[in-house]
Amino acid sequence: MKTAVLYQSRGGNTRAVAEVIASSSGTIAKPYTEGLNEPVDRLFLGGGAYMVDADAGLKDFINSHLDTNKVKELVAFSTAGGQKAALTKIVELAKARGIKVNENTLLIRMLLKGHTMLGLKGGKLSNRQVETIKAFVAKL
Repeated sequence: MKTAVLYQSRGGNTRAVAEVIASSSGTIAKPYTEGLNEPVDRLFLGGGAYMVDADAGLKDFINSHLDTNKVKELVAFSTAGGQKAALTKIVELAKARGIKVNENTLLIRMLLKGHTMLGLKGGKLSNRQVETIKAFVAKL
């Protein structure tokens, strides 16, 4: 199965999650701005929550630049303080584009780790979070 991992991250949290997903899937995580070079069976696509929404650039990518002919299935993931806003938006936009979305999604709660507006550094996952991510990938 050909897999790709694309992510949007400001403070490093979502990048860290994407890297664990990629490592567990035998691929490399890349910023969403790199897009897809070839068709994939499964695309893990993730981003953080900002002001109770997904990043504007990520939303634009899904709406206008994600080649739907290259994605058989999308798996959404997100990092957030607690809300599922970005995760919900990724799923909603992908479905609106006609992309098959896996019903399994991943939300890693980071509280204020990596909160860029507060100048906090992110990208540090706990062992428990890493194990949660690996179990999620294995389940799929």
